[in-house]
Amino acid sequence: MRSVWLGRARFRPVMALLLGALCWLTPSAAHAQGKQGEFLQTDTLGASVVSHDYKTKTSKNIDKLFNLSEFVGLHYYVADKLRLGVNLQFNERIFPAPPRQVSRFQRFALLPQVGWNFYGPLFCALVAGVVPRVDGKERLNLTLQGIFGVSLPLTGRVRMSVAGEVPWTYYDHNVLGVTALTGISIRL
Repeated sequence: MRSVWLGRARFRPVMALLLGALCWLTPSAAHAQGKQGEFLQTDTLGASVVSHDYKTKTSKNIDKLFNLSEFVGLHYYVADKLRLGVNLQFNERIFPAPPRQVSRFQRFALLPQVGWNFYGPLFCALVAGVVPRVDGKERLNLTLQGIFGVSLPLTGRVRMSVAGEVPWTYYDHNVLGVTALTGISIRL
């Protein structure tokens, strides 16, 4: 066990060096924040890490329930570093398998948002959600979500992001959670 840990410890500085070199060698346009008039297309994957339903007084974590969310979005910079956009969310149950009468297609949501690249690669967003499909059934929910993340350049037009999200469902149920997100964005 000790040799495996030492092998990983030696691997970390090499990866950090490679990532730093990649960021340094990418064109300066990739380091630039969004400029007014630019469009951004985003593709993101997410998974709920933990959530608590205050109505039913139940908690779920990634060990008990794993749903994979796919987000596809289009955003427009209305000012330098400030964007308005919308994502579509599709959520699929991975495990445990849902009951026979319930679909694996668990959630669909329309997510209008405002985002701000506030410092270097750091960004935040406030998202309002209209969710007509929840838990594999046609049922309306409304949500608010706060997002905080970092976006690193891969090429002149493509960036990779890692973020954390705190979603709050306030209609039908009162649920608060934490979601991990990763994705790419393409400047159009």
